[in-house]
Amino acid sequence: MEILIVGSILVALMVWASTKIKRDAAAAYDEELIEGDGFTLTKPAGFIHMLNDDSGVAFRANSRDFGTGDSVEKYQATITVERHEGKGLDALAAAIKESASEVLSEEKFIALERRNVRLELSAIEDDIQLRRFVRLAESDGAIFELRVDVLEEMSTEHEKAIENLIIGFDVK
Repeated sequence: MEILIVGSILVALMVWASTKIKRDAAAAYDEELIEGDGFTLTKPAGFIHMLNDDSGVAFRANSRDFGTGDSVEKYQATITVERHEGKGLDALAAAIKESASEVLSEEKFIALERRNVRLELSAIEDDIQLRRFVRLAESDGAIFELRVDVLEEMSTEHEKAIENLIIGFDVK
């Protein structure tokens, strides 16, 4: 009888722990305010922040879902923030445009007394067609590059989240 009681308690604890782990894992994909070293952004829902990432970027997040067909091994979208020192805003924008297969739009503007450049590009990586959204922002001698790479066939699905991300990106 004692074994039955102890076993029931153990099963109840396992069910509770499993439910809590599932809930916490699902919450990792919720919208979240990220305050990085010199920047802030709101990570859209459906993306997970890659903590302890060894890629060398200041921030990295991947979409929950993968592509289809030829792009089945690629995430539908990837967000990165990179800090560039010693490069000018115009030179960095020119290098990014040169690396793309086509420049779809370019906008230069001032936000909070800082120069910004916003680009929408078409690019090919590993024979996969991408839509690339970039926002460059100056901050105390550094340039922050927010980049969102989206599989071309998924770009309309992520359009609103990307727009909100780019608008809400701020440098200190």
